[in-house]
Amino acid sequence: MTTSMQFRINQPAVISEVIDGEAIIVNLDSGAYYSLRDSGCAIWNLLTQGVALPAVVVTVTGQYTGSDTAIAMGIQDLVAQLQAEQLIVPIDQPASLGPLPTPIADQNGNRPSFLPPVLEKFTDMADLLLLDPIHEVEEMGWPHAAVPRQSDRA
Repeated sequence: MTTSMQFRINQPAVISEVIDGEAIIVNLDSGAYYSLRDSGCAIWNLLTQGVALPAVVVTVTGQYTGSDTAIAMGIQDLVAQLQAEQLIVPIDQPASLGPLPTPIADQNGNRPSFLPPVLEKFTDMADLLLLDPIHEVEEMGWPHAAVPRQSDRA
């Protein structure tokens, strides 16, 4: 992985939403869903905006207290996990960026301590998500069910 690499959400297989500081990510191909909070959510937001890894490290370092090395390692580990789960893919062409987020601080101006991000994975609803009839359709889309193939009938 090169340090200037940029990423995007692996769409259409992956959808996500940030709600109350938690990134909820669903892989529609595997049926697994994921949660990222705190620093993980901040990193997810930056990565999915196409921010290059060095800029992610600089931004997160400005938002949290902790050693630069620990923050960089935490980000690299999370990126590796997100790629392994096929939630993000590299961008071929750099994305245009809006303004980067402002630093996080409490009322006294103190930044929170950096804790390595934790990608929580849940598979308890995988069977239910994969039963979605939209996965079993012809190219015309829903509500046209796919015709069973000969190999499926055996």
